[in-house]
Amino acid sequence: MTAAYRPGPDAGVTRSDDGRSVYVARLPGGPLVVLEGVAALIWGEATSAPATGWVARVAELFEQPEDAIEDDVKAFVAELGARGLLVAAALEPGPED
Repeated sequence: MTAAYRPGPDAGVTRSDDGRSVYVARLPGGPLVVLEGVAALIWGEATSAPATGWVARVAELFEQPEDAIEDDVKAFVAELGARGLLVAAALEPGPED
């Protein structure tokens, strides 16, 4: 299975031990972007398999209807993409698909 997104080709990523924060930067020069709370959760779901339904998983975690948050979630991911921090993953069928 493949995630919907992956870190950009020159992005370095690390997560805090408690999983509540994601630190991402374009290497080698940055700047460092700290994603916390909802932002960290969106990053986690967007970069976790399976790609199908990742926005629905975010909505479920926040007990919100998917259509109520979808535009904002996708706009946030697009912003990260514009900064070179996230890129759409190639959707190749895997053995589990």
